[in-house]
Amino acid sequence: MERGLDIRNSTVMVTGATSGIGREVAKTLAGKGAHVVLAVRDLHGGAMAAEAIRKAFPEAVVEVGPELRLDDAASIRAFADTYRKQQRPLHVLVNNAGANYISDGVTADGVPLLTQVNYVGPYMLTRLLEPCLRAAGHARVVNVSSVTHRYGVIGNPAAFLSSSNSTVGGQYPATKLANVLFTYELQRRYGTQGIQACAVDPGSVATAIYRDSKLFSAQPLKWIIEKLYAPPWDGAAAVVHVASAPSWGAPAPPRGRSRMLAEWPPHMDLQQTPQWFFARGLFALPIITHFRGPGEGLLNQLRMYGWAAKALTLSALDWPLRRVTNGAWGSGTTAVPSAPTSYDRGLSTALWDLTADKCGLSRE
Repeated sequence: MERGLDIRNSTVMVTGATSGIGREVAKTLAGKGAHVVLAVRDLHGGAMAAEAIRKAFPEAVVEVGPELRLDDAASIRAFADTYRKQQRPLHVLVNNAGANYISDGVTADGVPLLTQVNYVGPYMLTRLLEPCLRAAGHARVVNVSSVTHRYGVIGNPAAFLSSSNSTVGGQYPATKLANVLFTYELQRRYGTQGIQACAVDPGSVATAIYRDSKLFSAQPLKWIIEKLYAPPWDGAAAVVHVASAPSWGAPAPPRGRSRMLAEWPPHMDLQQTPQWFFARGLFALPIITHFRGPGEGLLNQLRMYGWAAKALTLSALDWPLRRVTNGAWGSGTTAVPSAPTSYDRGLSTALWDLTADKCGLSRE
């Protein structure tokens, strides 16, 4: 099981730390005594974020790494090479950077840009920094996912990695499901070697991720996001918790009727391969976490629409509940079941292997 962590004097790397959740995570962890590395694509923005952190915490140790573009494999390799050459450990890697409404272009390797930024890039970065994580003795990888992973579908991993039109229910939810599948496969492969992994749902947060959406930038959803969704400093709380808590405790057992859960726990013993997914506030309620995922047929479609309506309602109540109660309700971060599909060992293994091939990395 997971060993204790002392965040003080630990080296923490946060991707996407120029704004939003990533910036607040970096700021809070620096305030807790961590040595924070900002892994960002905008070096000027990174420098401004670092200066703001030092202003808030004069004793903070924060640095801006070389440019990291998750949409560019060469940039990821160069960034990881630079860090490895410093021959220092990495205690916590927070894969926070992500996007939603970007173009339908593809990378030089034929990967859809959204899939590259949200999943393949973090996968590649984590794999290339593996020696630094091992050098820490015991390390953590924190992958920021989303409640939307609960209706994500990856029917064919090869198609998911090569086409933006291959996923039922949308590409973004599929990438967030891929984050969780990657997390669990990483835990199975590296958990006994001192590298623990978890995924976390930060909840409904008002960040720039909605900016380029025609739907969410128009009324009334724009008003809901601006007035009812949590500010980034509050949305960072769940990520900060799992990055800095001395111990994660016991994982939550899976829920839902699904073919891949039929033989649980013999193939996935929680004592041998614990699989942690965290959520906070109303996003940790069974009404959200016990959703079985999308399925075929009219009844399943109606069930899906009903769950989506409940999830949207709770997303608008989560931050107001904390605000009016001064944090007395809805502030805790707990281990909860992730989507049933995320426990599919065959799917996570196939996705890991095919992604390794795309990145030119060993499958082992």
